[in-house]
This record gives sequence, C-alpha cells and structure tokens, in this order.
Amino acid sequence: MHYLYLICLIVSIGMILWLKVFDVRRSIIQFINLLIVVISNLGFYFVTISAGYEETILAHKIALAGGVFLPVFYFFLVLEICHISLNRFASIAMVMGQGFIYSLVCTMDKSDLFYKNIATHTVDGICIITEECGTWHFLFPLMMFLYFLASIIVANYSLLKKKAVNKCSLLIMLIFVAFALGVYVAERIIDPEYELIPIVYVVLMLGSLIPVYDSDLYTVEENKYLMDGLLSKVGFMTFDRNFIYKGCNECMENIFPELKNYLIGHKFSYCSQELEHVLSKISLLQMEYNRCDKKEIAEISIDVFSIGDRYYVGKIFAVTNAFGKLEGYTVVLRDDTDHQRVLILTERYNEELSREVEEKTRKIKDIQAKVIVGMAQMVESRDLSTGGHIKRTSDVVKIFADKLKNSEAGFEDSFLENVINSAPMHDLGKLGIDDAILRKKSGLTDEDFEAMKKHPEIGFNMVRKVLADVEEPEFIKVAENVAHYHHEKMDGTGYPVGLKGEEIPVEARIMALADVYDALVSKRCYKAALSSDEAFDIIKKGIGTHFDPDLTKIFFSCKAELEDYYKEK
Repeated sequence: MHYLYLICLIVSIGMILWLKVFDVRRSIIQFINLLIVVISNLGFYFVTISAGYEETILAHKIALAGGVFLPVFYFFLVLEICHISLNRFASIAMVMGQGFIYSLVCTMDKSDLFYKNIATHTVDGICIITEECGTWHFLFPLMMFLYFLASIIVANYSLLKKKAVNKCSLLIMLIFVAFALGVYVAERIIDPEYELIPIVYVVLMLGSLIPVYDSDLYTVEENKYLMDGLLSKVGFMTFDRNFIYKGCNECMENIFPELKNYLIGHKFSYCSQELEHVLSKISLLQMEYNRCDKKEIAEISIDVFSIGDRYYVGKIFAVTNAFGKLEGYTVVLRDDTDHQRVLILTERYNEELSREVEEKTRKIKDIQAKVIVGMAQMVESRDLSTGGHIKRTSDVVKIFADKLKNSEAGFEDSFLENVINSAPMHDLGKLGIDDAILRKKSGLTDEDFEAMKKHPEIGFNMVRKVLADVEEPEFIKVAENVAHYHHEKMDGTGYPVGLKGEEIPVEARIMALADVYDALVSKRCYKAALSSDEAFDIIKKGIGTHFDPDLTKIFFSCKAELEDYYKEK
C-alpha cells in the first residue's frame, strides 16, 4: 500500500505538469483542484512513512485537506464547465466555510471537537490511524455530500437547459462524482484497513481532465492560445490612482523603449512627446469617471498617432475595485500601421481617381461645348441677318451671370454655369427653318414670322436628342428650357407656348434679356444698330410685360461692362 500511495502522488504531480504544458486555457480552478489532490496525496504518503505519533497526526491533517476543500473547488469546476457564474461573495463564503471545517481538523490532537479519540498503530510497517468522531465531525461528510450533490444538480440542469455545454463531458464528470461518492460510502461501511481515498482523488481528477479540456475547446471565446496571440500584439501599461507607475508588458516597452528605464512605484519625471500625448488623456478620463455611473466602465479613446513609421491607436480604462472605487488606470495600445497604410493608399487612390474623373469630365464637357458651338455656327452660317449673334449672346449671358452670382438673387453657381453653357443652343432650332426665310435680306412677312416662331420647339427637340446621353440631368433641363422658352414674355404674349410670369423658367427669362439686348445693339440687314442707352430704354419699357422686373434690375447693373464689350466688337 505504501507504493500505491506513492504512485497516486506521482500521478497527481504528473497531471499538474500535463496541465502546465498541454492545457488550452490553464483553468485556475482545475489547477487548484489538482494542487489540493497533490497536497492530500502527499499527506497520505507521509502517513505511511511516519515514524512517530506527532509526525503521523501532522501527515493526517495534510491528507484531510483534500476531503475538506476538494468538494467545493470541484463544484466550482463544474460551474465553470457549465458556464455558470457564481457571486464572488458567495464563493468566498463557501471557501471560508470549508476553511472553518479544516480548522477543526487541525485541532484533532488538541481537542475532541473533530475526533474524541485518535490513536496510531503499525501494520506491515505502515502506520494506521484509528479515530472516534467528535461533536463537529459530521460537518466533514455533510459538506462533502452537499457539494457533490450540488455538482450533480448543476450538471443535470445544464444538460437539460443550456445549449452551449458539451453534454458528453458533463456526463463523464457526473459518472466520476458518483464513483467518488460510492467509494466514500463503501469505505465507511466496510471500514477497510487502508485508505482508498487517494485512489479516488486521482480517478476523479483524471476523469475531469478530458471534460475540462473539451470545454476549453468547445467555448471558442475562452481559447487562451488565441487570446495570448492577440494580447502579445497589444501594449499594456498601468498606473494607480495617484499616477504612480505600476508596470507594463513587453509590447508596450517596444512601443516606448524609455519605459525600460522607469522605476516601478515612482512617478514619471520626464517622458517623450509621444508618451506625453498618451498620458495627457488620463486627466480627461478622470473627468469622465467622475461624470459616469460607477456601474459603467469609464474609458477614453486615444486617437491615431505615429512613432517613426508606425501608427498606434488605443484606449485608457479606469480600473475599479468590487465597490466601484477608482484604483488606477490601464493604458492599452495596439499597432494600427497596416490599417492606416491601407487608409492612406485608399485616400491617395481616391484622390487620383477623382482627378482622373474630373479631367475626363472636363474633356467631355469641352467636346460637348465644341459640338454645341459648332452647331450654333452652322445656324449663323445660314442666317445672314444674325452674324455673330450666338457668340455675343453667350458672352452677354456670362457677364449677366457674374452679376447674378454676386447679387442677393440666391442663384447657385452650378445653375449659372449651366445657363452659360446652354446659351449657344438657344437658337439651335433655326437649323430646321427654311433657308429662304433665314437668308432673307428684307424684313419677314407675317407668314415668314409664323414659320420662324417654330424654331424654339424645333430647338427643344434637337437639344433633347443631342444631350440624350449626357449624365447631367440639371444641365439638360436648363438647356431645354433656354432653347424652348427664351421668346416667352411675362404677360403671356410670347411664343411658342404663351407662358406667363413665374411659369417661364428663370433660365429662359435670363436668356431673353441677353437675346433682346444683342438684337437691339447689333446691326442687321434690315435695321441699324441702336445705342446702349436706346436699347436699355426699350428694355425698360418692357419690364413686367416682356421682361422679369427683378432680373432686369440686375441686368441694368451690367450696362458699363456691356458697353465696354460691344466697343471691341
């Protein structure tokens, strides 16, 4: 039996080594259970090799540590596998309760609370202990049964109710708990000459290794290998509430090499500009902590900053105790270089793409403008009475648009730009008028004029076809309105539709002023050119009937610019 106890001790030590080397999550609860088993088996082994009464009693006290503490920590292990959280104060109370029972164990040779009588004798060279239970001894088996029973209840509940639990692992643990209880009861009934408990402890722990190992793999978020890999790339640095430096990990030292020279337990006397940038956020966190609900976790972000060619980002957390009292601060930084480089490359690519799009758009607009001007010149080549009219009216519209832009009329720049670009197309419909009318050197007859009045409608349809594939709906709408309605009048006597007042699109009202002004101050084959004053007088008489009053007022402010322009023509 002496060698059997030694084997049990060696196996339990081997399980701790296995846990250290191969366990995925290195569960602290499982480690404590194995440590208890090692201590208890060590006590049983010492009992067998003890030479005297006092040595035997001391070894027996050590051996009973397993019977006292293993049930409660095994219960904690079952809770962990079932992913059930226990209130920390309840956990502490349970451990303290078992500690009270162990304090009774430690008095076995001093009082009769745990054992009334205790004696030792030797059988085949092995020391055997015989005892008579004391008044409080009942707590020992009672708590053992209660905790093992609680383990069975929790495991059964999880098997029936919880989905995220490995049922096979739980069944294995239940079987070994039942085995442990069965051996304990059998030992009390049979009262064998040698203790079988060390064997039970080893079997119990061997049976828990695989379920706990499976549980660690089964719950992916608790996989420590993954977390350790991630955490090795994150820098941590801590301070107490008085801003005393408490240390950092290796990753943080790589970020700030100066930390290797700082003494733990002291305040920083100096630091680099980058580290100062990070630590300056702590004062902001202090205010955030004082403002927020203490049940919340106060934190503050650290914006992206660079050290050399590396970029970092992170957070600072307020560290609190169980009562919500501020204990200190934890600075967390991670390398964000790859992400930032992607953002920089993306931004550069977008800028280059935007420039290319703008350049291509400008070229397309230039081509469109040249096509439009070319078509307009075709009109003028056929209309002997209006030489240069399209070019001049386009320039007049541009001068007028500059005044409108600086006025309180509220026109958007993009709208005025569309009106300027649409101006050359206002007489495009004359391409559909008979040459005999366009090239007539005398005044038009009523019949000729009726035919000429069709050119806005023809121009509208031509503009729509010419700009059909242009992906600028606002420009298309303005161009159509300029071609279609520039001969409409405010009193409704215009053509081709007879629109009145605000019914006439504002771009057409702008074009009407430029069109009429150029017609008045330009020489035609059937009339002489009027002076600028005469032209403005005629336009003034048409305010409200032909022309928009508000627009005309602004148009009058263009008088000096228009006179200078026509002097050069």
